[in-house]
Amino acid sequence: MNLIDLRTLKHFVCVAENESISRAAQLLHISASPLSRTILNLEERIGFALFDRVGRSLRLNNAGRELLLNARQLLLGNERLMLDLQRRAGGTGGTVVIGHMPGALYNGIIPDTAKSVQAAHPAIRFQFESALESLQLEELRRGRFDFAVQTQELTDPALASAVYSSEPYVLLMPRDHPLVKVPEISVGQLRDVEWVVTPERSGPSLRARFMLACNRLGFEPRVACVAGDIMSALALVSSGFGLCAAQESLVQFSGGNIVVRDLPLLEMRTDYRIVWRPDALSPAATRFLDALLGRPA
Repeated sequence: MNLIDLRTLKHFVCVAENESISRAAQLLHISASPLSRTILNLEERIGFALFDRVGRSLRLNNAGRELLLNARQLLLGNERLMLDLQRRAGGTGGTVVIGHMPGALYNGIIPDTAKSVQAAHPAIRFQFESALESLQLEELRRGRFDFAVQTQELTDPALASAVYSSEPYVLLMPRDHPLVKVPEISVGQLRDVEWVVTPERSGPSLRARFMLACNRLGFEPRVACVAGDIMSALALVSSGFGLCAAQESLVQFSGGNIVVRDLPLLEMRTDYRIVWRPDALSPAATRFLDALLGRPA
């Protein structure tokens, strides 16, 4: 049996709901004769009657009522599909997938931007996936991510990027640490204290940036312990293991046992870049990018 086209189903639903060929023809703005043939051809194709005919009156039989239920669901699903496609084409619907390292969301810029876009266009959805920077770029090139967040400049001419945030680092200390009461911390004091650091990783990392900043000041930091990630490092600082350099947005998670100080000596700062493929941006992704970079919609 060939598939039933949506136009035939729409005509059947109208006849079934009105139980009248003439009334349905008026609503559909067509002649009654071709509409009657459409219903007869439909019954011939499926092999059974959909209506009980008494004179000129039509009454849905059990088979007709079952088809009416299924046809309504199919037509409604088609309407939803077309609406979704229209929203995607107009940039008011669809899903935007953003790859990021965990720390990129702590300052709230990307989440707040996504929330504002979604508030204006509720049919737009956002999906956030945590991944290393190199893996983000792989998924971006494959087309699975709409955006990646990076902390290094790019050399791939197929990708575009823009800095959307530049964040300084601060010094986190246990509340009972001796340096808490020191008005101005010197390089010598930074050299003598113990530090909590994150693991060594290939490519750019907090550990690499911290070690480079210390080396510029002429000392090798004394590592008390290595935390699995920056959030674990906060817990270790809170327990008194040592000091830690962390991005400013982490202060919100520091808790009462940690004292936060500026860290001008180390001059650590991270530039966050949003990265995308110019040839693959959906209208919804473009809307998010414009909002993030402050460009007029």
